[in-house]
This record gives sequence, C-alpha cells and structure tokens, in this order.
Amino acid sequence: RLEDLTMADDDENETTRLEDIKYYTSLFLGTIAIVSLFAFLFLIPFILDPAISTMMHSFVEDPVHCKVTIYELRYGLTNCSWSSCREGCTAEFFKCHQIRVTYTPKRAFQNDTKAVDIEENEWAYLKRTEKPNDPETGEPSEKLEYVVEDTPLLINIKGCGYPPTTICDLYAEKYDNHSKAGETFPCHYSTRNPWVVLSYYNREETVSAILNAILIPNLLFILSVVVLVYWYCPYCEARCRNYKEQENEEDSDLGTKSRSSRHAQ
Repeated sequence: RLEDLTMADDDENETTRLEDIKYYTSLFLGTIAIVSLFAFLFLIPFILDPAISTMMHSFVEDPVHCKVTIYELRYGLTNCSWSSCREGCTAEFFKCHQIRVTYTPKRAFQNDTKAVDIEENEWAYLKRTEKPNDPETGEPSEKLEYVVEDTPLLINIKGCGYPPTTICDLYAEKYDNHSKAGETFPCHYSTRNPWVVLSYYNREETVSAILNAILIPNLLFILSVVVLVYWYCPYCEARCRNYKEQENEEDSDLGTKSRSSRHAQ
C-alpha cells in the first residue's frame, strides 16, 4: 500500500510538473504570437512598403555619374514641398535639404571623375515644367510654371529615415562638398521613371529586407498558433489521438498476419 501511495504521489507530481511546463510554454508562445503580429504590422509601412516600392521602380544596379546642379536649405512648411532627406517619415517637416542633380544614363560611374570631364550630351535630358507652391495655400500654383532640367536626389524612395542611421545635415553636407569640388558621385536612376534618383541602392539588400520582414514574423506567428491550437483544441487533439491509435492497430494487424503466415509455413 505504501508503495502504491508513493507511486501515485510521484505520478501526481509529474502531472503537475508537466501542466506547469505546458502553462508557461503556452504563455511564452502566446506572447510570441502577439509580438510577431504587431511586429509585422509595424514593418509594413517602415520596411515592406518602401522596399516593394523601390523594387517596382527598377533602379539600375550599377551606379552612374551624378552632379549637383542646385542645393538649397529651406525652412517653413510651405517652402518644403519635398526634401532629399528628412529625419522622420510621418511628422511634418519645417526644415528641408533640397538637392537637385542630373546624371549620365549611359556612362557607368568611375572614381575621381570631374563633372567638367563629361561631355554635355552624356547628361540625361530631364527638362520639364514644374509648378511652385502657393505660399498662402501650400498647394501647387495654377498660374506660375517654370522649366527645370534636373531632378531631386533622394536618400531613399521615401526621402526620409531615422537617426542614427539618417542624419540629414551630414547627408546634405556631403553632396554640397561634392558640388563645391566639381566632383561627380555615384547614384541610381529608375528605368521606369527617369526623374527618380537615389543616392544609394542595393538590390540584394532590398530583397533581403522584404523576405525577412515577411517570413520571420509570420513563421513565428504561425508556429506559435499551431502549437497552441493543438494543445487547447479538443477536436484536433482527439483527431490526432485517433489517427495514432489507428496506426497502432494497423501495425498490430500486420504483425499478427506476419506471424500467422510463418506458422502456416
């Protein structure tokens, strides 16, 4: 009797221990599922949307020569209709670095090349008309138009980022120095829209960002949910148990038939 009571206590302790492990594991998996879901929702506007938009523009992978035509530092909401670089992608900006460039679509970039060393006919034809913003309304003016022969340079497809990776004052200073020295610098233009130019582009990094942003949070979410559903869904657990019992019965039937055939021989 004492042995039976001792064995019963051991079984009960083991059951309690397994229940505790299951409870804390479930809590951990639930937390992982919730965090993964919110992480994916957070990554959509900050990683996925810019990366997919970048891929859709089909930027050239090999950089070409770019030169600064105009650099302006502007202040005020109405004066900042666009910016080459801004710190923060959601808030309104009252300080903007506007860098305009032109590039050589058929000439790959080579180091230590001066802008004056490139023939005039090698630079891209980017002439078009633009409408300045009305200071009172902040909307494009319907009365005024002017002709431009260059295009904005962007730090990325959205023209924005977050410190410490993006510091717009240093970014603008770098290209202003190139302009003062008469130097060209590498850039990437869109083959679908020649008026969209990025200062940096790497296709492998962009594809990797898309895959990581989609696969990692979604796989963690799916695995966590599958385990939780298996543990706490009686129907799923019963189906799995019946399937295992059916497999055991089939194995036992096969074993019985094999023994019978041996005896018959």
